[in-house]
Amino acid sequence: MTYSPARAIAGAVLVAAVVAGCGGSGRAADTPTTAPSAPDRPAGTVTGATPRAPAGGTPDPLTPVLTPTPTVAEPSSPPAFAAPRGSVPARLVGEWDGDGTALRFDRIRFAGDGGVRLLYANGLVLEGTAVAKGTSLTLYVPGGPIAYAYWFVEEFDAGYGYTFENLLLDGVSYVRQTSGG
Repeated sequence: MTYSPARAIAGAVLVAAVVAGCGGSGRAADTPTTAPSAPDRPAGTVTGATPRAPAGGTPDPLTPVLTPTPTVAEPSSPPAFAAPRGSVPARLVGEWDGDGTALRFDRIRFAGDGGVRLLYANGLVLEGTAVAKGTSLTLYVPGGPIAYAYWFVEEFDAGYGYTFENLLLDGVSYVRQTSGG
């Protein structure tokens, strides 16, 4: 292949076109530049931005307008857990033990002011309030309220001077010893 000035010029033009088409000016792609003044373009026109259509027509490709970038807000932390004021009858106050198997929690403690503590077998403890209304009971703890449609306390004598109370929460039994041993 022999050297030809026409081929050299054509090659240079091709390289320049490829570099210009790829944004290879050496500036970052998102950096706007000021175009030189031209008879059909106002001085100081910003290039490199996306044109926006004017109010009543098509966009003017010679006068692009910068579109503002929306600000991304930092995610806020979840609101602190706020339990309602507790209220339980005196009959519920104290600690009740579960059977430690398929229960939601292993033990439950009711305080006289309506406070409640749920103690799980794995060591997790949730604290909140309990609200008893008639035969329904709702435990307001982190993670959401736990509602029971029916609660009931029954006393039973196990013999030999031992008596117990059994708390039923929708059929799940918790027990505490009231006398003996």
